[in-house]
Amino acid sequence: MAFTKRRVVTGHNPSGDPVITSDATAAPSILGPSTVNMWYLGERPATAADGGDEPDGLTDFVPPPGGISWRFLVLPPRGGEPAGPKHDPRFDKERVGFHATDTIDFIEIVSGRILLELNDHSVELGPGGCVIQRGTWHRWIVLGDEPCVFSAVMLAVGDGASPGFVGASSGTTGPRRVVTDGDGVCADGPPATVSASAGGVVTAELWHTLAPVADALQGGDAPVSQMQLNPPGGGVTWKHVTIPASMAEQAALMHRTPTIDFVRITEGTVDLELPDRPPVHLTAGDCVVQRGTEHAWRNTGDGPFTLSAVMVGVGDGPR
Repeated sequence: MAFTKRRVVTGHNPSGDPVITSDATAAPSILGPSTVNMWYLGERPATAADGGDEPDGLTDFVPPPGGISWRFLVLPPRGGEPAGPKHDPRFDKERVGFHATDTIDFIEIVSGRILLELNDHSVELGPGGCVIQRGTWHRWIVLGDEPCVFSAVMLAVGDGASPGFVGASSGTTGPRRVVTDGDGVCADGPPATVSASAGGVVTAELWHTLAPVADALQGGDAPVSQMQLNPPGGGVTWKHVTIPASMAEQAALMHRTPTIDFVRITEGTVDLELPDRPPVHLTAGDCVVQRGTEHAWRNTGDGPFTLSAVMVGVGDGPR
């Protein structure tokens, strides 16, 4: 697992052609110099062009209703002691660090070890571990002597109709996924919904909200085909996709989805290709905000290439 502060952003020029609008180091977030802001949406996006850096004057780390944030956090070791603000009403005054937010959080550990502590359960996580944190009381405690780096996507509850919780269960392929449920955990293991092509492309479906987020407990595992890229119900989907070197040519197909995609290269090297543009070379740890452009991913290494992608539906559906 790797982490860099490189952020590549795609978009369209005034003529409507797909272009790279930015390729630079991402700025720190409002949470401090040891954090990185990758993208911020202050409300449910109407188009793939919405969002950007955190707005000036932002003080709350939780997005407004319907909003979404993507950040990286570097938490230092504290000898096994938790940390947290003392005056935020979302944090328990008696139990340091315990808090609950009206959000669905997608957490992925990049490096280090950390303890996710819930009211009635605790889970130790290492690199590659993923968490679907569903509005539960919890806190984080760094383990060992090294900092813990993790990616955090927060989906704030907004207006709309919740499709409810369709369940979550564990399978045998893909990253470890922990799903919180009330005071404990309802799933701990690789996601149950995984597809594999004849050529070896593996797609693990980590979560589907199944609609714009209206309840922190909504969504779950949903049966989708390997080629279904658009989030079901116009909601948010989190996928892990692995493409072996042998499928480099067959898998590098131009495609476009009406989504804002938060992509992190977790393994290997890849070229991001846009029509009639020079390819952008990416390595493990680099991040892309892919905004509704036609594009392709081409494995350029000798081994597998894996990406972690949160795909945010835009436009249709309640705002």
